[in-house]
Amino acid sequence: MDKSVLVVRGGALPIESGLGRAHNAVTERLRTGLVTGWSLAGEIEHPLNDGQGAVKRLRKRWSLHPRQVASEIANRTPSIVHITDQEQAHLVPENAGCPVVVTIHDLFHLDPQVLDTEWGPIQIGQKPGFVRRMDIRRLIAGLRRADAALCISEATAAHVKRFLPELRTFVVPNSVDLSSRDPRSGRYPSPNLEPDSMHLLVVGSEDRRKALDFALEIIGALDVSVRRDVLLHKVGAESSSLAEQRLKKKATDLGVRMRWHGRVEEEELIALEQNVEALLFPSAAEGFGLPVVEAMASGCPVLVNDLGAQNEHPPERSILPPFNRDIWCTAIEDMHRVWTNRDMPIRPIDEEMIRSAEKRSPSEIGMIQASVYDQIL
Repeated sequence: MDKSVLVVRGGALPIESGLGRAHNAVTERLRTGLVTGWSLAGEIEHPLNDGQGAVKRLRKRWSLHPRQVASEIANRTPSIVHITDQEQAHLVPENAGCPVVVTIHDLFHLDPQVLDTEWGPIQIGQKPGFVRRMDIRRLIAGLRRADAALCISEATAAHVKRFLPELRTFVVPNSVDLSSRDPRSGRYPSPNLEPDSMHLLVVGSEDRRKALDFALEIIGALDVSVRRDVLLHKVGAESSSLAEQRLKKKATDLGVRMRWHGRVEEEELIALEQNVEALLFPSAAEGFGLPVVEAMASGCPVLVNDLGAQNEHPPERSILPPFNRDIWCTAIEDMHRVWTNRDMPIRPIDEEMIRSAEKRSPSEIGMIQASVYDQIL
C-alpha cells in the first residue's frame, strides 16, 4: 500500500507565480504516480483574500490557518506532511505525529546577504520591517521544528546548512514541463522577429540581483558592427514604471536596441525561447533559475554567470566567469559570428540544451522525491 503525503501551503497562489507553479508540480507528481510508492493524501490551503485588512490577514496567517493545519494532520494521519515553501514554515506544528518537511526555494528574505562581485556589491534580499521581522521569527522557528528541508538546488542547500546547520537537508530540484516546450514536436513560429537582427532574450525583474543593467552594459560594450545587429528582448513583470523608464533610457544611452515585452503569456515566452539566438541570464543569485531550464527545454542556448543556482543546469560551455565583461562580450561576439555565417533563416535546435533540461523532467524529479521521502520516513 502506498504511503501518503499531505501537501500544505498558505494562500492558494496562482500557477502563474513561481511558488504556485512549484506547489502544483509537487502535487501533480504525487497525483500522477511519478513518486513511486507514495500517493497524495490531500492538500490544505486557503483562498487568497487580498481584500482583507492587514490585521485579519495576519490573524489568518499566524493563528487560524496553523490551527487548521494541525487539526487536519491529526485527523488524516498521513505518512509525511510536505509544506511547499519556506514562507509557510510557521505551519510546522509541534508534535505532528509524523515527519514534516519544508521545501526551501531560497533564504534571500530570511537571511539577507550582500554579495561582493566584479560588478560591485549586490544586495540579496531586503532588510525587513517590524511586522516582517516578527513573521520571519515564526518562519525560522517553524524550520527548526521541521524534520527536514527539501532544497530546490545545491546552492540553496548550502545556504541552509550555513544558516540552520542542525536542519537535515536534501536536494529535490523543481521539475519543468518539458513537453510543452520541446521544439522537436512542433516549433512555434517566429513571433515577429526581424530576420536581419540577432535576437537575444533576458527574463526577470528589474531588481539589481537579476543584473539586467549588466546585460545592457555588455551589449553596449560590443563593437558597433556587432551591437547594431543585436536586438534585446526583455520579458518579465516590471517592478515599477520608474525602473522601466530608467532601463529604457540606459539602453538608449548605450546604443542598445531593446524591445520591452513586460509580462507575456506562456505561449509567447516559449515562441521567443525557441526562436531567439540565446537567453542571457547574468543573475547574481537564484534559488533555482527556472528561466534557464525553461529556455534549455525549448532548445535555446543560454549564457549564465557561474553563480548559484543557475550554474547547476546548463552544459559547461554556457557558464561564464561572474560579471567578467570581456568574456561575456566575447561569448556574444562568437554567437554573432555564427549567426552571420548561418545559411538558414532560423537557429537550429540546440539538442545539448534539451538533454540537459531533461534532468529536470517530472519523472526524473519524481524519483528523487520518492527516494528522499523514503529516507526521511
